[in-house]
Amino acid sequence: MRQFSLFISVISHPIFMLIYSFIIYFKMDNFYNQMLFIAAPNVYWLLLSFLLMMGVLFPLLTIYIMHKNNIISSYSMPIKKERLPVLFFVIIYYAMTYYIFRHWNETLLNVLNPYVSFLFGGLVLLAGLLFITFWWKISLHASSIAGLCGGLMAEILVISDLNNIYQIMFLNTLVLISVGLVSFSRMYLKAHSFSQILCGVAFGFSLMFTVVYFQWKI
Repeated sequence: MRQFSLFISVISHPIFMLIYSFIIYFKMDNFYNQMLFIAAPNVYWLLLSFLLMMGVLFPLLTIYIMHKNNIISSYSMPIKKERLPVLFFVIIYYAMTYYIFRHWNETLLNVLNPYVSFLFGGLVLLAGLLFITFWWKISLHASSIAGLCGGLMAEILVISDLNNIYQIMFLNTLVLISVGLVSFSRMYLKAHSFSQILCGVAFGFSLMFTVVYFQWKI
């Protein structure tokens, strides 16, 4: 069970949530995606490559450099204060990603609108987690997976012309199960207390759902 929990914790690392959100969103059969692939049929791999660089590669390199320079004691960052510099740099990468996507969205006649709101929600979520982490070790894993779940549900409500209801039901079920698995794994590994996980889930889900549902962005 420990190996299973470690596996779940690795694949559900907050760094990967941006990629998961991208893959899930662009697998949905809706008007926005249909228009995007008609206007720019090869744009999917360009956008995905950019997200991999900004959302995964750069944060991983930052964590690696910090570990090599003894700024963090472990890649899992068990100490609360060690998370602060990592969150700070990840916010910078996410901010750059968001503003570049927003610019691309304008050039593509706003067909990326729902996903741009999701990116903005992720940026706000990270800022909120940074603020909370100054005082308390909230679960970043739980907040991230619950944020993915909340953002996805809000996108489904915002995008009313979804063409495959069974696909949407499957995605919703998959993400909801993931929230439970991640929460269980973090508790089993004693990485967080029940209250830290519960607050992480509530904070991530409610914030992302609100931002994406109301399509907030700056």
